[in-house]
Amino acid sequence: MVKVNLEQVRMLRKDRRLSQEDVAKILGFNTVYPYHRKESGQQSFTAEELMKLAQLYKVPYENFFIFDIVENKDDEQELT
Repeated sequence: MVKVNLEQVRMLRKDRRLSQEDVAKILGFNTVYPYHRKESGQQSFTAEELMKLAQLYKVPYENFFIFDIVENKDDEQELT
Protein backbone atom coordinates (compact mmCIF):
# COMPACT_ATOMS: atom_id res chain seq x y z
CA MET A 1 0.00 0.00 0.00
CA VAL A 2 1.26 3.48 -0.84
CA LYS A 3 0.45 6.55 1.25
CA VAL A 4 1.39 10.20 1.01
CA ASN A 5 3.86 11.14 3.73
CA LEU A 6 2.04 14.18 5.11
CA GLU A 7 4.71 14.75 7.73
CA GLN A 8 7.30 15.10 4.95
CA VAL A 9 5.04 17.55 3.09
CA ARG A 10 4.62 19.62 6.25
CA MET A 11 8.31 19.47 7.21
CA LEU A 12 9.51 20.61 3.78
CA ARG A 13 7.10 23.55 3.84
CA LYS A 14 8.24 24.61 7.30
CA ASP A 15 11.93 24.14 6.45
CA ARG A 16 11.48 26.60 3.59
CA ARG A 17 9.63 28.98 5.91
CA LEU A 18 6.52 28.94 3.78
CA SER A 19 3.05 29.28 5.22
CA GLN A 20 0.15 27.10 4.18
CA GLU A 21 -1.25 30.21 2.49
CA ASP A 22 1.98 30.62 0.46
CA VAL A 23 1.82 27.03 -0.79
CA ALA A 24 -1.93 27.26 -1.42
CA LYS A 25 -1.31 30.20 -3.78
CA ILE A 26 1.52 28.36 -5.55
CA LEU A 27 -0.80 25.39 -6.13
CA GLY A 28 -3.48 27.71 -7.48
CA PHE A 29 -5.97 27.68 -4.63
CA ASN A 30 -7.96 30.86 -3.94
CA THR A 31 -7.85 30.31 -0.17
CA VAL A 32 -5.71 28.39 2.32
CA TYR A 33 -8.57 26.03 3.30
CA PRO A 34 -8.20 23.45 0.48
CA TYR A 35 -4.47 23.19 1.08
CA HIS A 36 -4.94 22.88 4.84
CA ARG A 37 -7.37 20.00 4.26
CA LYS A 38 -4.82 18.21 2.08
CA GLU A 39 -1.84 18.73 4.40
CA SER A 40 -3.90 17.53 7.38
CA GLY A 41 -5.02 14.38 5.53
CA GLN A 42 -8.70 15.29 5.27
CA GLN A 43 -8.44 15.36 1.47
CA SER A 44 -5.98 13.69 -0.91
CA PHE A 45 -3.30 15.46 -2.90
CA THR A 46 -3.49 14.96 -6.65
CA ALA A 47 -0.49 13.66 -8.58
CA GLU A 48 -0.17 17.08 -10.23
CA GLU A 49 -0.08 18.83 -6.85
CA LEU A 50 2.61 16.47 -5.58
CA MET A 51 4.67 17.11 -8.71
CA LYS A 52 4.39 20.87 -8.15
CA LEU A 53 5.48 20.42 -4.53
CA ALA A 54 8.45 18.30 -5.61
CA GLN A 55 9.51 21.05 -8.02
CA LEU A 56 8.95 23.76 -5.42
CA TYR A 57 11.01 21.97 -2.78
CA LYS A 58 13.53 20.57 -5.29
CA VAL A 59 13.14 16.99 -4.09
CA PRO A 60 12.32 13.77 -5.94
CA TYR A 61 8.60 13.11 -6.30
CA GLU A 62 9.08 9.78 -4.51
CA ASN A 63 10.00 11.60 -1.27
CA PHE A 64 6.31 12.18 -0.66
CA PHE A 65 5.38 8.50 -0.41
CA ILE A 66 5.41 5.82 2.27
CA PHE A 67 5.49 2.29 0.90
CA ASP A 68 3.93 -0.27 3.25
CA ILE A 69 5.23 -3.78 2.61
CA VAL A 70 3.01 -6.74 3.31
CA GLU A 71 4.75 -8.83 5.95
CA ASN A 72 2.19 -11.51 6.73
CA LYS A 73 1.62 -14.36 4.28
CA ASP A 74 -2.11 -14.35 5.15
CA ASP A 75 -2.27 -10.68 4.13
CA GLU A 76 -0.73 -11.58 0.76
CA GLN A 77 -3.42 -14.20 0.12
CA GLU A 78 -6.17 -11.68 0.89
CA LEU A 79 -4.78 -9.35 -1.77
CA THR A 80 -4.99 -11.96 -4.53
